[in-house]
Amino acid sequence: IDSGAFSAFQKGELVSWEKVFFAYECVLGWTDNPGALSIVAPDVIGDQSATLDLWAVHAERVRTWITAGARVIIPLQRGELSAGEMLAHAKRIFQTDQFCAGIPSNLAAMSAEDCATLHHHDFHLLGRVVINAELGDKLRALLANNPDAIYTADANWLRSRIKEISLAAKEMRQAPADNPFETSRTRAVRAILRLDPYHQQPGPSGARQSELTYGT
Repeated sequence: IDSGAFSAFQKGELVSWEKVFFAYECVLGWTDNPGALSIVAPDVIGDQSATLDLWAVHAERVRTWITAGARVIIPLQRGELSAGEMLAHAKRIFQTDQFCAGIPSNLAAMSAEDCATLHHHDFHLLGRVVINAELGDKLRALLANNPDAIYTADANWLRSRIKEISLAAKEMRQAPADNPFETSRTRAVRAILRLDPYHQQPGPSGARQSELTYGT
């Protein structure tokens, strides 16, 4: 579950953190498997200093989510500190290293050199992600120091094709289904996958490459 900080930043709005935390804690309180829940800690997009201040204010609350078993993603915003130094501050503020380090890939995205300063066991790529040479350099820098870490991302093929899937599902609602237990959306996803598989996207030079696009 994302905090909505990036969308708020784009709109020039302030995040209502109490509303965000209420949503997190409702889901966390009702789930039987908190380890399968990922939530994003509060941050200020592109502002390392303000993010550190926000962490200090909400540190105790964030620790309760970690203690409850959620995978808490801590966004490492760029600034005067290196990513490694920012991560060290996060461990000190939250008094644990049992969280996921969030790597921004949108505004003020982290460089490969900055990624090379990180030593951790769990990483998540935040924002819109396209696998290209630049991202490849970042991932190699992370992998060099953290070969056994967990790596995940916001991005997914499905999210990037919502419009196409919605249009196809609308058409399929009018057509008879081979399997009456399948929804029109399920059939639409299958149809779009056949036409446009995520691993068959052309790269900048015409080569085939994987594509990941911004999730939630």
